[in-house]
Amino acid sequence: MVAVIKSEFAGVGQEGDFGWMIVQPGHARTLFIFNDNEEEFREHLGGGSHTCCAGGGNAVVRPHQCGPEPRAAGVPTGTYNKSSPHYKGYKSLDAHVLAVIGDAMARIDSLLRTGRFDAIAFSWHPEKKLGGYIFTTAQVVRDHIVAELLAVATRN
Repeated sequence: MVAVIKSEFAGVGQEGDFGWMIVQPGHARTLFIFNDNEEEFREHLGGGSHTCCAGGGNAVVRPHQCGPEPRAAGVPTGTYNKSSPHYKGYKSLDAHVLAVIGDAMARIDSLLRTGRFDAIAFSWHPEKKLGGYIFTTAQVVRDHIVAELLAVATRN
């Protein structure tokens, strides 16, 4: 089983700061799971290159999903598509959201099966479970993402 690091942000340059953590020798075998937007997540799966740019919050590690040995993987928590009911945060756990999250978990599972990782780290909030502040994501979606991350860690 892969260890799970529920990482709470407490400040820059310490545990909880993914940008700092990912370059620490003690996390060399940790896969960092960041909150992504659906557009960049889909583009990355399709081979897009602009998805290697750092984002806000824990998506600062987005560049580490690129290259021959990725160290980060995104899980979408919303979209910037203004015509979507999930604009700026998944509002419900509908079929679309389940499919996108399923694709993200398949990617994470694939990375863990390489054997290069002993742990996964994701942003944690004691009340909301999944940390993150850029999108307003429904609690049922946060709960589902955390449950899926724990399940994928257990499988590996």
